[in-house]
Amino acid sequence: MNAVKQSTETQAQVTVKPLSGNKITTAKDTLALVATSIPVLGLLGSGVVWATGTYYVGDVNIATDRPFHNLTVKAFDIKGHESTFHTPRFQLMPGKYHLEITADDLSPRRADTVVSFNEQSTVAIELAEHSAAELVESAEATEKAKKRHWWQLWRH
Repeated sequence: MNAVKQSTETQAQVTVKPLSGNKITTAKDTLALVATSIPVLGLLGSGVVWATGTYYVGDVNIATDRPFHNLTVKAFDIKGHESTFHTPRFQLMPGKYHLEITADDLSPRRADTVVSFNEQSTVAIELAEHSAAELVESAEATEKAKKRHWWQLWRH
């Protein structure tokens, strides 16, 4: 019983010191500053990314030897990212690119180009007609397609 009496006496001696109003106000102000600065920093970061993507570019022009109706340009950068364009003039971020250019369903032409900031890169491409080998290959494919029957699944 003596031990119980002693523990209640020690508990009674412990006093809780309340936080002063100054510390609470300081913590509240600090948290309010942090809470308002996070969205502002996010907005600034988004603005920087938008401005970089919009203005840190170079122009690419595709020059052909004859007019065309349909054009597809696939641009691959060093990392392997692909961008597809359907116009002869477009903008890319500065860097080295490999282009695969297809016009009017002809075989694709390949070219490499370096895009520099605020400069124009011109890629000259010859759009030759179908070569004799391509014509023979397409004729063989159509001939093979005619010889298929619906039950011959292995020929598909």
